[in-house]
Amino acid sequence: MKKPGIAEVARIAGVSTTTVSRVINEVSTVSDDNRRRVLEAVKKTKYRPNPSAQHLASGKANTVGLIIPRFEGVFHSYYALQVIKGIGLAAERIHCDLLLHITDGRTAPSPAAVDGLLFIDVYGCEELLDRTLDEGLPTMVVNHYLEDLPVSCVAVDNKTAAERVVDYLARLGHREIATITGDLKTQAGLDRLDGFVNALKARQLPCKDAYLRYGDFGLSSARAATEVLLALPDRPTAIFVASDDMALECINVALAKGLRVPEELSVVGFDDNPIAAHARIPLTTVRQPLSEMGRRGFELLHQQMKGKKQTPTKLLLPTELVERQSCRQTWLER
Repeated sequence: MKKPGIAEVARIAGVSTTTVSRVINEVSTVSDDNRRRVLEAVKKTKYRPNPSAQHLASGKANTVGLIIPRFEGVFHSYYALQVIKGIGLAAERIHCDLLLHITDGRTAPSPAAVDGLLFIDVYGCEELLDRTLDEGLPTMVVNHYLEDLPVSCVAVDNKTAAERVVDYLARLGHREIATITGDLKTQAGLDRLDGFVNALKARQLPCKDAYLRYGDFGLSSARAATEVLLALPDRPTAIFVASDDMALECINVALAKGLRVPEELSVVGFDDNPIAAHARIPLTTVRQPLSEMGRRGFELLHQQMKGKKQTPTKLLLPTELVERQSCRQTWLER
């Protein structure tokens, strides 16, 4: 049986196909009487508009370009998948399509193909973001707080999170606290280091250069940094590690060297990746609201696309410290 078309709806309603199209696309210039007749005809015929035709008629693609800076293992990254999950669920609720674009910062979707762009971080995409803002396309950034640019952004409060980790370890009696950073080219990696150092200084705890080891969110960097820290004559009693994957690798190295965790070494991660709760030694970590960050970023972008939000919105989302079995009080004397 042939599906009813727009011409059939127009014939039954006694109006033109243009009027039917305007009603379907919610154009306000249609009279109440014509709108009623068209809606009755749509119901009678069980007409279902063609989404592509709707987009063409409205001049809107109903599509958001999702810009992801290219990095190794992007589709195996808990962080990336959780952010995309939040964005995807929010887009599904309003029947909006997502155009995924992984880039080295030089390419982006055609402005004609999307109604807005959502950047998942801007590392390596700074010039692309500037071009997008110059073109006036609705734009949103998540996972990077941009205080000085006229663009809306939603990020995690990494500095405060790191400060709270230091507070927590200090309450357990730790004074010799080290850190293994993430990639300091990213805002998240840099802010976690800044928060850590600031907290040590504010609490008059030792801030030794030897205790600051620089990683890149990769396992090999975590392994190498842990080897160095545990070989120190005055090795730390606690290590704050910039991601859960790195923290679990840190624990593996410690256990392989015969150290007991948490009795001789406390370890704190960052992310609350599901593997953290089910590891051999369940990991104390910082839970960051990744899905919420994605959802709120998309919702704010959608407001821009609808013309409802002109002044940039800038949000920092709080984190939560999740206590498990990888930390304990220390009475080790130096």
